[in-house]
Amino acid sequence: MSDHITSGRSALYRAASESLHSDRGPERQAAAYRMLAACGLGDLIRRDFYGLFEFPDGVRGDLLDAGCGSGIEAANLQRLVPGLRISGIDVSSVALSTAVARPDKGSALFCQGSLERLPFGDGVFDYIASHEVIEHVEDPALVLRELCRVLKPGGVCVIATPNGASWWIEHLRQRVMRLFGRRGAPVGADHTRPPSFWRRELGRAGFAVERQIFDGAALEFQIFAAPAAWMPVLSRVFEPLRDLPPVNLLLCDRVKYRVRKLGTVAATPVQPAAPCCPICRVGLTDGDAGIVCGSGHRFARNGLGLVDFSALAPETAPPTAAEPAAAPPAMPSIEQPPDRRGWVRRLRRAVLFGFSLGYAAFLVALAPLGLIRGRFRRPFQP
Repeated sequence: MSDHITSGRSALYRAASESLHSDRGPERQAAAYRMLAACGLGDLIRRDFYGLFEFPDGVRGDLLDAGCGSGIEAANLQRLVPGLRISGIDVSSVALSTAVARPDKGSALFCQGSLERLPFGDGVFDYIASHEVIEHVEDPALVLRELCRVLKPGGVCVIATPNGASWWIEHLRQRVMRLFGRRGAPVGADHTRPPSFWRRELGRAGFAVERQIFDGAALEFQIFAAPAAWMPVLSRVFEPLRDLPPVNLLLCDRVKYRVRKLGTVAATPVQPAAPCCPICRVGLTDGDAGIVCGSGHRFARNGLGLVDFSALAPETAPPTAAEPAAAPPAMPSIEQPPDRRGWVRRLRRAVLFGFSLGYAAFLVALAPLGLIRGRFRRPFQP
């Protein structure tokens, strides 16, 4: 299979991701995300994520924020664990523009690139964080192998992703469509998977799963269906059920894993966690000709001044006005779903409406159990 960078596949992921990040979405969802922060549910979800690392006191080392987005995880981890050297990578320059501008990012360093071809050597990170990213990639198995490659033996990786086994309508729709071989775009579309899938793929990649936890009970319903004002009440009704099997498997919309790379822990670092060529993994030099590796692969800086590892830089100078630019090579195309006939659309709406009624009945049935359990189990308390 051709390399993701030289084939242009990584550049396609970059364009799709930047288009997704440029779309702010409807104001109704924006209000729900604001309430997510205001009512403390967002902090609870992130506190669970950071707690899975189980950082010892005074820990030092290198941490990769894989799919760092706006840099919120890098900033929080830098504040919580000042001894870590944090590197962040994301394929979207739109998201990275927020990350590099954060006043609380500390000494975290960022670069642009795809998770399918990480610009780091083998076994250079002590920790990897990946918060709700793995579901957006086209080939999760490939990305998991890359994460395992750059992690030191015995290193810890914490991954958060949607729980594709939940009974939320969109998760049910995705599972049905997958049965018919239908998938979405390689970035930002339906790639939610059940925990059994992730445990299997994590094992195949070379990880040992040490912990699995659920949270975000009925989170998608609260964000996309219920009024934002309901979130403070609904989250405290259903979140106490997050550790009650098998209810949590069906109710919680997020699952998190603490995994460890198999192998013998090295006594000394293999090499520093510095960027290298993602194609041949040779060191880079930054000179008048740009960022070039020892094998001649050339990379440019984006408008933020960060090295863009998602595509090779052109080897010639930009054309003058008298010499027009040649047409760029055609990008790989994403197969679009065929137009549905009217009766198919009506049938789809009817099925989704039936799923919605069933899900609403499921929540109503669980509400008394959540209220009772909430008297003894209060996850919002630190």
